Parts: sequence; C-alpha cells; structure tokens
Amino acid sequence: PMPYLLTWILLTAATLLSWWLDAGFDGRWVGAAVLMVAFFKARLVLMVFMGVSRATVGIRRACEFWVITAVTVVLVSYWFAPFTWGS
Repeated sequence: PMPYLLTWILLTAATLLSWWLDAGFDGRWVGAAVLMVAFFKARLVLMVFMGVSRATVGIRRACEFWVITAVTVVLVSYWFAPFTWGS
C-alpha cells in the first residue's frame, strides 16, 4: 500500500504543478512543460497502478518505449505547430 500512497501523492503534486504552470506563465515552453508532466504521470500510472514494474523485461521495455515515443512525437508536433494566441 505504501508505494500506491506515495505514487498518489506524486500524481497529485504533478497535477498541482501543471495548474501552477498554466495559471502563472504564458508561452510555448509552458505547454511543453505541462506535456512533460502529463507523460511523467502516465509513466507512473503504467509502472505502479498497472503493475508494469513487476512485469517481464520485454513488457517493461515496450511500455518505456511507448512513453518515450509518445512524448517525443507529441512534443515535436506541439513545438513545431503554428502557434497562435487566443485561438
């Protein structure tokens, strides 16, 4: 139960960090930071709550690969997409 509680606390803190970043700052780098926090949270959920950390090496590597690939594709798409304010 302790790893679950610690993970829940980290997920809650990461959510608060995202809210703080979004409310207090503007710019493209803030969006990128919030996306990084979201993928950190997704990895935590995969590893702890879905039990991937206790799975075979192949499953763990596939999940890590998925997270790294997804964050890379989303961040590159976000960073190089046309940026317009207020739309």
